[in-house]
Amino acid sequence: MNASEDSIPAGAKQAPGPELLDSSSTLGTQTIDLDKLFTKDLSASGSFDFGNLKDASFGKLLESLPTPALLIDSSLSIVFANEASARMCQQPSKMLGVYFGDLFPILSESERIAALLMAIFRDRKTQTVEGLMRLGAGTFWCRIHFRSVRLHRSRSVLALVEDLTVEKRRLALNERYQQLVKVFPIGIAEFAVGDPVSLDTSATETLQALATARLLGGNQEFARLCGRPDIDSLKGRRFADAFPFTRQGAEEYRSWIARRFPVHTFETSQSGPDGSVRYFEHTLVGNVKSGYLFGLWGMKQDISDRKAVERALRLARDKLEERVKERTGELVRTNQQLREQIQEREKAEEKLAALVVELQDALSKVKTLSGLLPICAACKKIRDDKGYWTQVDVYVREHSEADFTHSICPECAAKLYPGLYEGGS
Repeated sequence: MNASEDSIPAGAKQAPGPELLDSSSTLGTQTIDLDKLFTKDLSASGSFDFGNLKDASFGKLLESLPTPALLIDSSLSIVFANEASARMCQQPSKMLGVYFGDLFPILSESERIAALLMAIFRDRKTQTVEGLMRLGAGTFWCRIHFRSVRLHRSRSVLALVEDLTVEKRRLALNERYQQLVKVFPIGIAEFAVGDPVSLDTSATETLQALATARLLGGNQEFARLCGRPDIDSLKGRRFADAFPFTRQGAEEYRSWIARRFPVHTFETSQSGPDGSVRYFEHTLVGNVKSGYLFGLWGMKQDISDRKAVERALRLARDKLEERVKERTGELVRTNQQLREQIQEREKAEEKLAALVVELQDALSKVKTLSGLLPICAACKKIRDDKGYWTQVDVYVREHSEADFTHSICPECAAKLYPGLYEGGS
């Protein structure tokens, strides 16, 4: 049941009729007179125990409402709560006697509600407010409809409570979604197909349904990319008029259809009047529910600048690779030259080492005498470094590798052995 402001009179008319409204109240007031809804034994004393309200017709009516209903007395305390309130609160017994303002966790809201209730007791006017309420262990965003109620000489306020928590969350999410779409740096648009399309429909029929899908809304960036001043001027436009439907585009859509409408991205190019080429990235997201395509979201982004940067990077990379190749060739040639030089040097060092070995071998075999040797003019002895006089043969043997074998020359033989050797003269 939707507890709007008119729900109370409409519900009350199910009993006695319009006379339930207080006809004696001042003009403009809206008070429900409960006297005619109670039996005489319940109301003859002039006072009424709200604990017995469930036994009365009005109490039974409130109990039958699917909407939480509360009665608030002049002290602003809750004196009655129906079964729907119990389900929402989960602790119905703790609600009775509670100060109604305490149901609002924010102090300023509690004070505002208290002031509003006092105004209703004074002016007896219907009021509707929304706010955050704490009922039992839960917190809810509620819309509350207040209505003045009279029973004999006492007055109370009937509060009908609507739980808007789910709706509020959905609206908040939708608002955040809309805000995000508006500020998103890429173009976003939502399209709806004429009739839901089964996922088992042929690709050709589905493609036709996509082509004729109509634009429901989007952001300013999408309108700009389409050359329009605002998104409202594009509403109702066909999908085929907003997104490329060339042969390449059709193939992309067929691939998307075959995969049952996941997130799909592809790129296209477009030539301008001046011959320049612009590049666009398109992303599609299907709105699929229960095996049917109801619509889609299309995202469009101008990626020409990114493409230009990619081309520049590609050219720079190609140039760098060419320079690397050239430099690599130079290094290879230099390394080859170095290897050849090293080989030549190694050969020269090998030759030098062989020569050194030969020289060392020669030196090891040759031992020469040099300088001035003091020799006796008479006996031919030689004086050594220590000042001793030694025979020539002894000195030479000690200071060289030479050795002596003794013999007699012809002249000495003739002198020494004149009778034996005659060839000396």
